[in-house]
Amino acid sequence: MVGSPGTQSVLVVDDALDTVEVLRRNLTAQGYNVFTATSVPQAVSLLDRTHVDLVITDLRMPKVGGLELVRYVRENLRDTEIIMVTGYASIGGAVQAVKTGAEEYL
Repeated sequence: MVGSPGTQSVLVVDDALDTVEVLRRNLTAQGYNVFTATSVPQAVSLLDRTHVDLVITDLRMPKVGGLELVRYVRENLRDTEIIMVTGYASIGGAVQAVKTGAEEYL
């Protein structure tokens, strides 16, 4: 991400409220403008009306997963960077996430 933290906006997307809160607090403490969503449809709605520089999304979420969000961002918001995080890491998942458009897979 280019620019200083105070000028950067981050969207955190995860169905686990504790994870969203930890990331929100840490990013806010570093000076980032943080938005949160607990589902992909909620994230897409926010992205349709708000500019963000970075999306941090979970891979596995109920109904619509993080890969669908990565696809949406790549197709509609090419300048927005993406980090995918998961507690269910695999080589195949990493390859799929990066091929879909995530810059990082953790």
